[in-house]
Amino acid sequence: MANSANKPSIQTPMTARTVVSLGLSTALVAVLTMAFQLYIPATKGYFNLGDAGIFISAIFLGPTVGMFAGGIGSATSDIVTGYTVFAPGTLVVKGIEGFIAGYLFKKLKAGGSKGPSLILAGSILAIGAATSIAISAMGSELDILLGNPFVQFSIVGIVGWGMWAALLILFGLVLVYIAVRKGASSAATIASAVAGLEMVMGYFLYENLLLALGILPGILPIAEVIPNLAQALIGAAVAVPTVDQIVRATRAK
Repeated sequence: MANSANKPSIQTPMTARTVVSLGLSTALVAVLTMAFQLYIPATKGYFNLGDAGIFISAIFLGPTVGMFAGGIGSATSDIVTGYTVFAPGTLVVKGIEGFIAGYLFKKLKAGGSKGPSLILAGSILAIGAATSIAISAMGSELDILLGNPFVQFSIVGIVGWGMWAALLILFGLVLVYIAVRKGASSAATIASAVAGLEMVMGYFLYENLLLALGILPGILPIAEVIPNLAQALIGAAVAVPTVDQIVRATRAK
């Protein structure tokens, strides 16, 4: 009994901070995913801004938080906004995405590497260009949902594939710019790019599975490659500078 008093106590503050981090990060991912959506009829999926929240959570708070927030936050958004069929795949794909981003950043943040960053950014643009050529003849009617599901306001219109090409070029250049900066930014760029590519491939495979099983007959999984690449690029371009600013503000205090 005497020795039990000397045992280390449970670190309640750390546990509480972890719970708060998980909760806030999951909420951030969910809100960003639901706040702006572009419905893609060819796959019955949608473009969203949730990857920025996943990358921010993973890079700033680590792979465990990134995995939890990415998987749970994104899957919850699927269910709430009516894309329940994608929720199982989202739970796995976005969870892995968050883990990869956090894990790679943790490993690379000491020095980073400009070369791999530039190669990855170029590869993403090349994949986007190749896919764009493959489906250039396709048009796509997209439902632009703003504030969904909190405010039911929508704009329906025709959005051509040229928009996705423009997004790929714009945010690809931003990604390249970030890549050639300091080590931490370069490491974050690599981590986000690799994680983003996993997301693109993961959804492509999952949608092919849904097609093969007859759950979503007639969908065209390749049609979502470009939007998902743009989604990953935008997420990285938003997340890396955001985390950089948070770190600087924290150090200043």
